[in-house]
Amino acid sequence: MTRKSKKDANHNEIALRFIQLGCSVVQVHDAGISGLPDLVVGCIGRNFLVEVKNPETRYGRAGLNGNQTAFARDWRGAAVIHVCSVDEATAVVQNWRRAA
Repeated sequence: MTRKSKKDANHNEIALRFIQLGCSVVQVHDAGISGLPDLVVGCIGRNFLVEVKNPETRYGRAGLNGNQTAFARDWRGAAVIHVCSVDEATAVVQNWRRAA
């Protein structure tokens, strides 16, 4: 049985920033799937998996935990994106759009 995960303190502001930038966002942090990233973000006709990390906490600074590392390693879709701030979210969306 997987335990319900908690949102990082910066989770809501990062999700909101993606929305402000015109992306679709589904929050899946509590889906109960071990290692599943926090957000599914739709942008430029594609879906991206986004893991939110909070550099203000020891847990966030530690990077991915074992379940998150295994999920990212075994995922057969696009690479999992790691975002720590609204500025990083903005940069990620700009990069997605430039690459389109």
